[in-house]
Amino acid sequence: MSFQLVCPNCGAPSAPSVGVCPFCKGVLSTKAGRDESSTTLTNISKFYQDGKLEQALLSASTTEKKKPELLKNPKFALLYAKILLETDGPSSKIRSVLTQALLENPGDPALMEYMEVVEARSHLSREKNDVGEVQLTNLIRRSPKNVHALFLLGSHLFWVEGETQRPLRYLEQAYRLRPQFLRSTACLAALYRKLEQPVQSKRLFRECVALESSSEMKAYFKSLS
Repeated sequence: MSFQLVCPNCGAPSAPSVGVCPFCKGVLSTKAGRDESSTTLTNISKFYQDGKLEQALLSASTTEKKKPELLKNPKFALLYAKILLETDGPSSKIRSVLTQALLENPGDPALMEYMEVVEARSHLSREKNDVGEVQLTNLIRRSPKNVHALFLLGSHLFWVEGETQRPLRYLEQAYRLRPQFLRSTACLAALYRKLEQPVQSKRLFRECVALESSSEMKAYFKSLS
């Protein structure tokens, strides 16, 4: 008997003809396929963690086309959703990515939380205390370390509603949690500039120069630092 399959749950080997682990009854997969998917996810995550969003987005979208089955993987779907949020991807696309993962992983708390983020994002408007703002506020109370909820609410309050003190709290927390998030860092830098805090503002704009890949935007951030 050739032991080519391994159980993803308990690690026990089995033959291809079995298909289900005789020990824990989990569905079997090839170890090579599992390792390849794990490596792909690790590589995309590395790009994301380093703030290299163009590479992260290209790698994630290419993986989606070549291995659409990975959209069932909650880790891949969540990472892809975060990349799309940070690159200002369309809400419909992010919702689709999360929905496909939720079909295979119903009730997954992280996926459901990010579905809330996307829904709130689509409800933001120019009205004060709109539905999106209320949803994000409530989400942050429950999950104060959700970087993307913090950024969405902070940037909305600053750019759309013209506030400074409330968004400062949200954007500073987002920066502490993920300084590699370019749009969030740039927004906080602009807010410090509005508050006439040039030391903090210029320091963050310099960080934006390092994170930005566009030569035009690099020049712009450099002019502000």
